[in-house]
Amino acid sequence: MAERFEAAPEKVVAQIKSSEGGEKRRLAVIYDDGTDTVKLYLDGSVKATASLPHGRHSTGALQVGRAKAGDGWGEYLHGDVDEVQAYSGALRDKDVPFLGSGTDPCLC
Repeated sequence: MAERFEAAPEKVVAQIKSSEGGEKRRLAVIYDDGTDTVKLYLDGSVKATASLPHGRHSTGALQVGRAKAGDGWGEYLHGDVDEVQAYSGALRDKDVPFLGSGTDPCLC
């Protein structure tokens, strides 16, 4: 039986604050199952890296803009999301700066 993901501890790797009506930012989160690492990119550059315990499996749909807090969902995103892209497989560091530019990365 698969381990339930919601029992996993939460780790905040970065918090980015901007003024009202601030500049548009490009945020990417890449999970690499082969190395059990998560990288957080801001505007194409790595800003944080975290390791995850091996063997974590999702038990539900992809959720964007909120986190599980206690026994329910909360901590909603304060801002606007213009576009979300999801890929099967981990993108390479050199592919991330091109996300959002109208050119899809080569997943060769």
